[in-house]
Amino acid sequence: MENDRESCKNGYNRRQMLKASLLTGATLLVPAVPGKASGEEPPMPPEKRPEHASDQFLRSMNCSQAILETYAPSMGMSTEMARRVAAAFAGGMGMGTECGAVTGALMVIGLKYGKIEAEDSSADKKTFDKVAEFVKHFKAMHGHLGCSELLGVDMSTPQGIKEASSKGLFTSHCPKFVYSAGLILDKILA
Repeated sequence: MENDRESCKNGYNRRQMLKASLLTGATLLVPAVPGKASGEEPPMPPEKRPEHASDQFLRSMNCSQAILETYAPSMGMSTEMARRVAAAFAGGMGMGTECGAVTGALMVIGLKYGKIEAEDSSADKKTFDKVAEFVKHFKAMHGHLGCSELLGVDMSTPQGIKEASSKGLFTSHCPKFVYSAGLILDKILA
């Protein structure tokens, strides 16, 4: 009780101190700039993103990570989280199905346009319209969405992966898929 009176003399009571502590804690949890992950570099200009994603692919050899880690930070997701989320989508999800550059791009579209409220059907429509637009452009450029079809080897088997590696397909073909996915994304996100 004596401490409460002393606090009041100094201009603060226990309730005010608690409020200030809670506000300080909440402030530390929220990124400083809306849409930007805390501690991240500022977003890169759109014209540099496709090449950056392609370069990241050549460093990491994971197409889905290269796309998501390039685009996600400007939407509030950290590079580290983007790498983790996209890790299992490379090589057609490890089964030779949809190319990781495609799945990475679809994740970016979801980050930008995906609904967050159950009843928001307009966000669903916008998201799937953007997905259809992406797919249309990617297929027009490359003919397929599947990793195995794009590379011409069965990426669902260890032998197919070995064949793709020995033919240099990961360095001759995949960077082009990542780059074009970035070009298409930049048009869709504009």
